[in-house]
Amino acid sequence: MPIRKRVPLLFAVAIALATAAGAPAQTYLDLKDQIQEFTLDNGVHFIVLQKHDVPVFSFRTFVNVGSADEVRGVTGLSHILEHMAFKGTSEIGTTDLSKELKLMAAEDEAFAALKRARGAIEAPLARYELLVARIPADRAEAYRPLEGLLKDPTAEVTMQSADGGPAKVTVARADTEAAKVEEFTLGAEETAAVAWYLAELRSLRADLVAAEEAFAAAKDAARELVVTNEFGKIVENHGGNGLNAYTSSDVTVYHYNMPSNRLEMWAYLEGSRMADPVLREFYTEKDGPVTEERRMRTDNNPIGRMIEQFQNLMFMANGYHHSTIGYMSDIETISRADCQAYYDKHYVGSNMVVTVVGDVKVADVRKYAEKYFKDIPRGKPEPVETREPEQLGEKRFVMKDPSQPLFVAGYHIDNVRHPDWPVYEVIADVLGQGRTSRLYKRLVKEEQIAVQAMTFPGFPGQKYETGLLVFALPVKGKTAVDMEEAIYAEIDRMVADGITAEELEGVKQRARANFVRGLQGNAGMASQLAWYQTLMGDWRELFNEVERLEAVTLDDVKRVAARVFRPANRTVAVIETEDS
Repeated sequence: MPIRKRVPLLFAVAIALATAAGAPAQTYLDLKDQIQEFTLDNGVHFIVLQKHDVPVFSFRTFVNVGSADEVRGVTGLSHILEHMAFKGTSEIGTTDLSKELKLMAAEDEAFAALKRARGAIEAPLARYELLVARIPADRAEAYRPLEGLLKDPTAEVTMQSADGGPAKVTVARADTEAAKVEEFTLGAEETAAVAWYLAELRSLRADLVAAEEAFAAAKDAARELVVTNEFGKIVENHGGNGLNAYTSSDVTVYHYNMPSNRLEMWAYLEGSRMADPVLREFYTEKDGPVTEERRMRTDNNPIGRMIEQFQNLMFMANGYHHSTIGYMSDIETISRADCQAYYDKHYVGSNMVVTVVGDVKVADVRKYAEKYFKDIPRGKPEPVETREPEQLGEKRFVMKDPSQPLFVAGYHIDNVRHPDWPVYEVIADVLGQGRTSRLYKRLVKEEQIAVQAMTFPGFPGQKYETGLLVFALPVKGKTAVDMEEAIYAEIDRMVADGITAEELEGVKQRARANFVRGLQGNAGMASQLAWYQTLMGDWRELFNEVERLEAVTLDDVKRVAARVFRPANRTVAVIETEDS
């Protein structure tokens, strides 16, 4: 399932603007009054909005855990666990649970043995590579064929060394036609490398190969009892659509749409996978789709590689330091036990918000929630207490790559609950959101040095101290640095002069339009209610944004712009194009 980063569209602000601009106030009040909520004994919070225009409903399950909650060694685990939530339960996804659990246990043991084998070979291999590096350059190429033979587990290698003379190595290996013997005469450096390999490394490499084969066999055996994608097929067979999920730095979200006469089936499916997930196909999934997603979005994507390192550089302390996909070394070494422990800690009642919007009755939602969500365990994870310290000087990262150039600048700002958050939204909108923004006008229309220029707050999340991002893509023949001066000039102008009353009113009008579009479907409302309940602590903050926006003045924009747009508060990353 995809990873997404949510950039708020000021839906709540737009409610206020709609009413202030002459829309009937009763409409806004009716919407707020129609929303009902209840909390189960285990802490799962439900928010329900009845809309009976069409016989369907949408839901969102927000789990208040994202990559910012991860620690070193398990980065990417929130995303992996999201994938696991589609693998079924004790009743869904298997032909024989008892036998499957035994095979999964054997699979876990095989993975543990593989990790031990990898750990055992690491130091001896490093020593061997150091010895190989000492071989003189004029003899290094000649050593490669022998090195390849050393790695052949079927080859018989013997070495004879006379005091003060060169060593002789004989390699006998089975050929398709006849036994083949090769001899090599070695210098002192090659002798040291071969001696170390034979004494310390060869048996460890054989152990590693055996462990890899045993793990592959265990994975295959554990999959024999899996009913592939049974959860998704049940949803589809009962008329559901849009089955998906996403992981961000802040939250993990599950969603799909269902016919209203399948409410109980939905409650059974969603409650079961939250309370009773079976982490089947764990290693197959993380070594397959998850790893491929890492390669596609980051390792094989120049912009992805640059953004990951930019994020690492910009955030030094809080959980936004690493990307949601996680580091490859962590993905490779995370175990099912790690995932289970992470689930046990974070997938608890107090950490979940479920919103249901559409053709349902609150009484029915409560009845089925109490029946099917009651087994989700209680719990209250400790909050993340590490705060991002003030940045004391500009940070800069230059990546040379044969790809399109790119300019990115990030400025530290407060989280979404801070009183100045609406001001950040206004600044971002005026500076770089849409074709009427200042950066687009200057860089794209007037100077024609960029094909795109944008600004948005909330990179990579909104829960903790975060970033306001400015980025631009230059036109052909221009570099990232070519745009930097123009971008800073527009920022300095905003710091010195603020924005105009017309620009502030334009922000309000665009927010109003965004809100209208957001109300056109059940899914949008379900997302908004769950997001505000999870990140702001109360879904009613969706409507309280009225006062927050109305409190923003032109002086506030100047004040906040001066505080944020300081060079010492800035992290810059650029891609410089070089020939491949």
